[in-house]
Amino acid sequence: MLTTLALMAAVQGEAMPEPAPDNEITVMTERLRSIRISPGVTIRKGVVAQTSACKIKRSSGHAQIDALACGAVTLCAAKLQPTRKAFNACVEETAVEAIYDLKDQRAAARAAQIEAEEAGR
Repeated sequence: MLTTLALMAAVQGEAMPEPAPDNEITVMTERLRSIRISPGVTIRKGVVAQTSACKIKRSSGHAQIDALACGAVTLCAAKLQPTRKAFNACVEETAVEAIYDLKDQRAAARAAQIEAEEAGR
């Protein structure tokens, strides 16, 4: 089953173009919504089972965001959501938290870079 998830990844090592800070959350959310995944999760009679690995069917174009999508699926499956609706809500909530975490990480990295550049002058 293909699912659209509003998720993102904080996988280290991938250079991702930096949108303007004001637009960063919007841009990341749009990228997350473009992802299509096969979550590898079944929910039957309130029992959650991760039946296979989460697979990206259509990428956002950024490995950071794609990886977090499947990470959120795994986290929510582990929380044993009793219904598909609860599972999807968990994934969405996890995604929103991750978007803001990544934004904060990027802002800290930008600030550190500016500080290092100023110290080198």
